[in-house]
Amino acid sequence: MFCNVKLELELPYASSLKDKRQIIRSLKDRLRRKNVSVVESNHQDSWQRATVEISLAAVSYGAAEEKRNEVKRMLLNYDEMKIADWREEFAAL
Repeated sequence: MFCNVKLELELPYASSLKDKRQIIRSLKDRLRRKNVSVVESNHQDSWQRATVEISLAAVSYGAAEEKRNEVKRMLLNYDEMKIADWREEFAAL
């Protein structure tokens, strides 16, 4: 089972691209510790916006949901950003 999450993020405290890159790098590092893949896929030139995609694999739908919920809890407690949109998709092979 695979899960892909696409996030539209607002970064209200970023005052430059350098600030944004630092926030995104920190976010990616934290997410990778959760054993998921992370990529910034859009808005690379915007200071206060970012699109991040997260992918994870699990042995079952329940395990994928549990991992996704763990990631979501972590993201909701991340003070430097706000989630403007959350889209997710599950796929079984």
